[in-house]
Amino acid sequence: MWYLVGDVGGTNLRLAAVDEGGEFKARQSRSTAGKAALAETCAALISEMGRPPKSVAIAAAGVVAEDRVTFTNAALNITKAGLAEACDLPATDIVLLNDFEAAAWSLATLEPAQVTYLQGGPEPEPGPRVIIGPGTGLGVGALLWRKGQPLAVPGEGGHMRLTPHSMQEAAYFEALIAAWPEVQMGQGLAVEAEAILSGTGMPKWYRAIAKVRRREAPLQTAAAIFDAAQAKKDQSAIEAVAHFARYLGGLAGDLGLIFGARGGVFITGGVAQSNPWLFTPDFCDAFNAGGRHSNWRRDMPLGLCQDPDFGLKGARNCLFARVD
Repeated sequence: MWYLVGDVGGTNLRLAAVDEGGEFKARQSRSTAGKAALAETCAALISEMGRPPKSVAIAAAGVVAEDRVTFTNAALNITKAGLAEACDLPATDIVLLNDFEAAAWSLATLEPAQVTYLQGGPEPEPGPRVIIGPGTGLGVGALLWRKGQPLAVPGEGGHMRLTPHSMQEAAYFEALIAAWPEVQMGQGLAVEAEAILSGTGMPKWYRAIAKVRRREAPLQTAAAIFDAAQAKKDQSAIEAVAHFARYLGGLAGDLGLIFGARGGVFITGGVAQSNPWLFTPDFCDAFNAGGRHSNWRRDMPLGLCQDPDFGLKGARNCLFARVD
């Protein structure tokens, strides 16, 4: 007997076979692009295993509603019915969950060796935990304990608002909103956090800064912008990434305060894992800048989660909690 779990983001699709003890036994991965990609990848893994799984849990980067996930940053949707057909299972054996609901579930079995702590460390008793991840989009999840059992709290925290902190930043926000009006929140200078804190948003943020500064903006991808900032080769990239780190730190601290995350706040996702150099004392200062509750924030463990399988492990943990 085995179980199929998956982590489907805006860029990559990853599946794994899990045995009854929770160990990964086989994997399949490919680009998310293409409507048939998930069905084909499921079929390939099932063929490798020689028989259908007992049940399936797929974490996907979008909102789960009415047995369907519609992706936020990809022209794709996943349905229980489609997965049931691909896996030769009844729809009742399929679990769909948001990718950062799965990320939150991964915190139930967090391995200390996979975390670099920026302040504090593992708590001796389980407490609320928050995970935030800039990747193709910006994901947020939380894990609570109820009667000693973990319970993930899904949500769309990546679409909270960011606002400028200075007149100079206000000009950048104006330029960003002019170029990408759908991310504006209300009538003022507020945008969805994901508009800046994601691989999708970073190129637009970089170009907004360059436009205000009347500079060329030759860099086209988030990866190129982060690389140029690290190498100090492009002034607009340096500014864009410095703001990114400060906004991410502040938002992470806010979320930790909201959930009372005595068990820790964890940063993950493709952008964070590829750029650990971002997490400097300035990042921690932004995390801890809480006015009258700054000391409260300093007491929260803060870590960079470097586990590449956090999505798969979370889908597994969620599925096993339901099986139990």
